[in-house]
Amino acid sequence: MKKQYFITLLAAMLLAVTGAVAQKKTSFKPADLKGIWQLCHYVSEVPGVPGTLKPSNTFKVLSDDGRIVNFTLIPGKDAIITGYGTYVQLTDNSYKESIEKNIHLPMLDNKDNTLEFEMGEGGLMHLRYFISKDLNGNELNCWYHETWKRVSMPSAFPEDIVR
Repeated sequence: MKKQYFITLLAAMLLAVTGAVAQKKTSFKPADLKGIWQLCHYVSEVPGVPGTLKPSNTFKVLSDDGRIVNFTLIPGKDAIITGYGTYVQLTDNSYKESIEKNIHLPMLDNKDNTLEFEMGEGGLMHLRYFISKDLNGNELNCWYHETWKRVSMPSAFPEDIVR
């Protein structure tokens, strides 16, 4: 009798714990944000035409432990870290960067910045974020748009790389 009571009690506790864990699930679809991303720009010779997407020398690393690091490669010189902090996804299409230090946008130091994102074709991520004031406190009230491309590993080492 005690054995049956113990098994029943154990089963009830297991169901209670499972129910509590199930309630903690997020109410949004987690996006695959983690990875190394390269900033890209649209380049065109014709006014009013977006042109071709070209990679830049700026990168964003979104790690699986919630850390973010932005860095830029200076051709013929060193790479520099331009910003770092943490990030967390908020909704299906937004995440928050908690910036600890940013030398490109120092007005974001020790601030939270919410970015809206849309995953596009070919490993692209389109970001949009709002900056209210510049470093001197002047009103900007502008939305900034960026296109980032996920950096991936090719199947073989490219022959045209200069090392």
